Amino acid sequence: MRKRSLIPIFRFSRIQLRNRLQWIKNLPIAAKLIIISFILIAVPLGIASYLTYTSYSASIQKNTGKYQMDVVKELTANIDTYMNELNLLTLLPYQSQQILKYMEAGGSNANLSFNERVTIEDFTKRVFANGRVDISGLTLYRVSGGTYTAMLEEQANYSLKRVEDEPWYEKVSKTGKVVYIGTFNKNGLDTNNQVYSFARKIRSVDTGKVLGYLVLDVDKNVIRNKIEAISNDKKNIMIVDSEGSMIYKSMEYWIDSDKLLPYKGAGTVVYKQDKDTELLSYYTSPFTGWTMIEMVPLATLLQDTVYVKNYIILIGAVCLLLAFIIFTIFALRITNPISELRNLMKKVVVGDLHVSIPISSRDEIGQLSQSFNIMVSKLSDLGYRLYESEIREKNAQISALQSQINPHFLYNTLGSISMYAEIQGNREVVKMTNNLSKLLRYSINSHKSQVPLSLELDHVKGYTAIQQIRFEDKIQFHINIEPELLSYSVIRFILQPIVENSIVHGIDKGNGYGNIILTGKKQEDHMLITIQDDGAGMSAVELQNLLDKKFDFASSEEGTGGHGLMNVHRRIALRYGNQYGIKIESSLKQGTTIFLTLPLIEDHLEGGKMDA
Repeated sequence: MRKRSLIPIFRFSRIQLRNRLQWIKNLPIAAKLIIISFILIAVPLGIASYLTYTSYSASIQKNTGKYQMDVVKELTANIDTYMNELNLLTLLPYQSQQILKYMEAGGSNANLSFNERVTIEDFTKRVFANGRVDISGLTLYRVSGGTYTAMLEEQANYSLKRVEDEPWYEKVSKTGKVVYIGTFNKNGLDTNNQVYSFARKIRSVDTGKVLGYLVLDVDKNVIRNKIEAISNDKKNIMIVDSEGSMIYKSMEYWIDSDKLLPYKGAGTVVYKQDKDTELLSYYTSPFTGWTMIEMVPLATLLQDTVYVKNYIILIGAVCLLLAFIIFTIFALRITNPISELRNLMKKVVVGDLHVSIPISSRDEIGQLSQSFNIMVSKLSDLGYRLYESEIREKNAQISALQSQINPHFLYNTLGSISMYAEIQGNREVVKMTNNLSKLLRYSINSHKSQVPLSLELDHVKGYTAIQQIRFEDKIQFHINIEPELLSYSVIRFILQPIVENSIVHGIDKGNGYGNIILTGKKQEDHMLITIQDDGAGMSAVELQNLLDKKFDFASSEEGTGGHGLMNVHRRIALRYGNQYGIKIESSLKQGTTIFLTLPLIEDHLEGGKMDA
């Protein structure tokens, strides 16, 4: 159903396309030359301009991406250096036997002893005064119990808080390396004073037993300062850990951290989010597993290309304008002589033969002008001949009109005979005169070469009706034609000569009695009409002689009335091709069968039904 509804739309579009093409064909030659020249310049110029702009933009994007990758790698190297120093700092407990003994000792008391406090404070001073990493806080957990917390420029605190209760415990306990455990507010809810916290598991050197955990806090501004020392404020720098958690971002730019997980390793891509498109470079540190990401808006990056694009458009527009002016002048110089020749032709059309066009060149237009002058000079010589020809044509029309008198006289005479026979009650004479009148009318009105099969069958029926009266119903005529074939066109006078042949050479030469059967069937892309009689038939020699005549197109032999059997075959073959025509089968004293193969041609192709 949907397919049927689309057919009118396609048909309408095809008609519109045909109308537009016809409109283009009707344009003046000068306009066509200008349009074609304009297209031949505008299209290559547009393509070249587009390729220049895109290649320039791609080059800037590529070079910026390379520079951006170098910046990301440099930032990552700085962060790795800092994290390496932090990693070494978390190994300080292994350099102090007193700290290891403190962590091995039990921690069930709520307060530290004097020696333990001195040992821890000495260790804390060493951590804060390392000179390489700015530590803002330290927390030392004992597995046996007891947690010591010291913040820079604040009083230390000792409590019995269990390390197992910390949210990061499970993550740190699975590895012996330094682990980033998150970003925390240094003073409760104060978000302006945030720190990065890193933890390491401390083991016994002798037994490998887990003694506790060391947590170091680093001011968040330390990493920001290292990044801002290399990057500028127009870039968005982000650091994402291996689990996709956001460690750092330089701008208040919302981005879904889950979308950044696929970016591992090193590379530069174009990243689209909402309405923004940015150039994203990423590099994963082999030391920390963190991914450094730098994003630059393409609008900012390609800002200079806008000026280049405007210059390209301006230069292209100037070139097109100059080309348009030059080709307009060039086209008019070519078409003006043609326009002048056209105007002179219009004068010749209205009868002015005293015109000529000056010849200024020997090119195609000059040769055309010379031919025009010769043609005009000869037209006056042909005037008398034309007048004489018109007189002859009028005489021929008068003769043709006079030739119509006799057929009309015959129609009227046959009508009078039919009327008198009707009065006398002679139905056979009425039937014969009416059928004869139809046959005569069909034969004379032959201005169409093809007619519907139904009219040809009516002609045959009229002929057989006369013959049945003549032979006193000794001949039986049967018709069995598929109804759908009646609307297809066939050549005039192809059935009646064959039926006549069956009567004269078949039934009449036999015992005088017989049947003629006419059938018609549709077979794929053609129709097959069969005329079969049970008359005298032909011997093999007679049949072969007849078949030889069928292919002899040079022969002028015709049958009764000038429409013999072989004449029918030749007319069909010459009209439609050798694959169509007559096929004959016959046996002596058993009858003859004639097969007509004809193409399927709709009647409207021949202009409709004939006025019978």
